[in-house]
Amino acid sequence: MNIFKKLVIFLLCTSLHTYAKTSDEDYLTGFIDNFSSGKIESSASRYLVQTPHFIFDPKIFSPSSAAEVEAILADIRFALEKSGYAKSEIVNFQTQFSRENLTITSALLKRYTSHYSLLDHICSTYTLANTEKGWKILSWLPPLNQLPSVL
Repeated sequence: MNIFKKLVIFLLCTSLHTYAKTSDEDYLTGFIDNFSSGKIESSASRYLVQTPHFIFDPKIFSPSSAAEVEAILADIRFALEKSGYAKSEIVNFQTQFSRENLTITSALLKRYTSHYSLLDHICSTYTLANTEKGWKILSWLPPLNQLPSVL
């Protein structure tokens, strides 16, 4: 096999391995970007386990279907929009606990208004499990001020 073919096979295998082994931070970035841009539909099955926990101290919600998960996400998004929220930017991640198949990670976010002015800084904490389908969010502990009034 010539060197060109070996290089192509190596690059292909490396790319597939990298794609298959998405880090928990990359995964959370995808979820936060989708949520931030209002892409709620199908985010339940893509990013969360079947029965995740939304922890709004002291309330805990454990929806039992994708439709219920997406309804909670939509309610959170709607409550944020009422306060002027338009999008989030990730400042950094901090992992409090990490094992091969479980991680607890916090994301520090800057939140902006639709006029691109800074709304606030917040921290959300996520527990993720590395399942046979890749990383999935087990629980989300958003800031208490994100509790939608409908919940």
